Amino acid sequence: MDNSRVTALINWLMAGAPPRQSITELATQVAKRLRAAGLPLDHFGLYQLLIHPEMPGRYTYWTEALGAQSMSGTREQLSEGKSWPGSPAEACMTSGRLLVHDHGSAPVYDARPEGENVLALGYRQTVYTPLHSSFALSNSVARYGTKQAGGFTEDELHTLRLIQAPLARVVEAFILYEGTIAVLSTYVGRNAGRRVLAGNIRRGDAEAIPSIVLFADLKGFTRLSNAQPAPQVIGTLNVFYEAMESAIGANGGEMLKFMGDGLLAIFPTPDDISAQMAAANGAIASLEEARAALDEERREDIQFRAALHLGEIHYGNIGSKARLDFTAIGPAVNLTARLLGVADEMRAETVCTAPFHALAPERTTLLGSRAFKGFEGQHEVYGVVPRRRNAA
Repeated sequence: MDNSRVTALINWLMAGAPPRQSITELATQVAKRLRAAGLPLDHFGLYQLLIHPEMPGRYTYWTEALGAQSMSGTREQLSEGKSWPGSPAEACMTSGRLLVHDHGSAPVYDARPEGENVLALGYRQTVYTPLHSSFALSNSVARYGTKQAGGFTEDELHTLRLIQAPLARVVEAFILYEGTIAVLSTYVGRNAGRRVLAGNIRRGDAEAIPSIVLFADLKGFTRLSNAQPAPQVIGTLNVFYEAMESAIGANGGEMLKFMGDGLLAIFPTPDDISAQMAAANGAIASLEEARAALDEERREDIQFRAALHLGEIHYGNIGSKARLDFTAIGPAVNLTARLLGVADEMRAETVCTAPFHALAPERTTLLGSRAFKGFEGQHEVYGVVPRRRNAA
C-alpha cells in the first residue's frame, strides 16, 4: 500500500470530499483513490437508508467495467424482498460491526442469489464496514470486493479501517442533505423546497411570477366522507392526489397545497406568449392525464372539477414568526378559487377565464358570464373541451 496516497484520501474525506459532488461521484473517487494507493479493489459500494417517502433504500456502487451505478429500494423490498433481508450488508448495518465474507466458505451467504453471482464473477472476498452515524436514521455500510487470491491482506484491511470514520462523516452529510431535500419537497413542493434550502426563509419574502393557476377538488366529497370510514376516505384522497401530482409534475407544474379534498397547483411561466401557451397546454394535459389514470384504475367513484387562469401570483413566505408557509396568493389565485365554484353550475368538468382561453382557444368554448364576490363586473367563463379518447 502507498501510505502517502492513503493519507491523502483520508485528508480529502476529512475535508468533506470537495468539491460538492453526487453520491455516485463520491463512490467513484473513493474507489479510484484506493486503487491508486494499491488496494486490489474490484468492487466498491455504499448502502444507505434515506428519509424518503417511497424509495428509502439506496445502493451506490463502482466497478471498473461499469463505472458508478445507483439502485433504489422500496420499503417493501427492504422488509420483504430477497436482496436485502438476511444479506451480509444488512447484518453489518444492524450489528455495527465489520463483516468479512470469504466467498465459497460461508454457506449462509453463498447460497443467496447474489452470492452465487459474485462467486461466478471470480470474487474471493467482500468486506463490509459499518459507517457509524450520529444523526442519520441508521448506520450506512461500505462494501469492498476483491478478486485477489486469499482476499485482502491484514495491511489492506487496516487501510479500510483507517478510512472508515472519515468516509462515514461524508456519507452521513450526503444522507442528511438529500433527506432534507426529500422532506421539504414532500411537504412544501419541489421548487419551494429548493428555495427554502437556498435561504429564502424570511417572512414576507415573495416574488411576483406570471403563472397558470390550477384549482381542483373532488365532486361529492362531503357525502363520501360522511358515508365512508376515515381510512377509506383517506385512501380515496391519496389515489386522487397521486394521479394529480404525477400528471402535474410531468407537465411542468408544481403542486403547492393539498386542502381537504382540493389542491392548488401552478405552472410558472415567463411573460412570453409562447411560454404561456405551452404552460396552458401543459395544465390541460395534466388534467386529462389524471382523469385517464383514474379511469385505468377503474376509480369511477373519483370525479373532480378544475379551474384554470393566467395571472400574476405572489409566491413566497407568509405566516407568523414561528410558523411560515410557502404559498401563492394574489387576485389571480382568488379569482381561480371563485371560478371553481361555478363549474358544477355550468355543467363543466373544467372551467377557465378569458386570459386562459386566449392561450388555448381551440380547446375552450364560452359558457357564459358570472359575477364573482370581491371582483367588479362580469367575467366570461369558458369550458375546456375534453379531448376525445380515440383522438390521434
